[in-house]
Amino acid sequence: MTMVMSKRGLAASRLFGVDLSHYNGKVDWTKLKKSGISFAFFKASEGATLGDDQFAFNMAQARALKVPCGAYHFFIPATDVDSQVTNFCNQVGKMMPGDLAPVLDCEVPSKWITAPETAASSQVAWLALTVEQRVDKIVQWCDGVEKKLGVTPMLYASPSFISGTLGSSPRLKKYTLWIANYNVASPTIPAPFTTWAFWQDSETGTIDGVNGKVDHDYFNGTAAELDSMRYSALPLHARVAKTVGGWFNWAFGWILG
Repeated sequence: MTMVMSKRGLAASRLFGVDLSHYNGKVDWTKLKKSGISFAFFKASEGATLGDDQFAFNMAQARALKVPCGAYHFFIPATDVDSQVTNFCNQVGKMMPGDLAPVLDCEVPSKWITAPETAASSQVAWLALTVEQRVDKIVQWCDGVEKKLGVTPMLYASPSFISGTLGSSPRLKKYTLWIANYNVASPTIPAPFTTWAFWQDSETGTIDGVNGKVDHDYFNGTAAELDSMRYSALPLHARVAKTVGGWFNWAFGWILG
């Protein structure tokens, strides 16, 4: 079961952004910033060993220009999950105040012109697993990254991947959704989700500062709502107070309640 969210009432507050990888080459961030983007995501890693050679540059430039930004990992189902967690976290280093949550990119590509053999092996690997095993791998990666970086990752996928490959598993509902849905007026929202936070609506867009085609994205909310999603590192005294408070509630909550 799916539902389609209307654009009406959201257009005025919808924020525009991009996602980039080494395929986009070196970005002119002065021009890109002036183009009016409100956020950006960058490929950090793929599988157990690959790192994107433009990731560090893009993150540094976006942070310096105060553009809300985040990192994503392209998941390879046939590769050890813990190794993929380590690869991604090594590329990211640590979350910085103002960063957006990390993202797990999950796809079953039927054809990649630039890497047809990789596409075919990835598709075979996903389909060789049961639905439960596929979801297990996604949850394992997300839990591993959250343990290391302290932030719950988001999930990037198409409606067909979520409903078909992942069987609309209710275990996915806890993740924020970045939906990939092209050539539509508004994205299809597959169960178990009821809304989306980010929407990649095109992979063939253009924008100043980036040569060639680029992915276009939208945020489903206001600037204040986007800001509320950014990582905020609590100072030491606040972390201690939060921890002590948690211990107190665990030990004595039964008395007070």
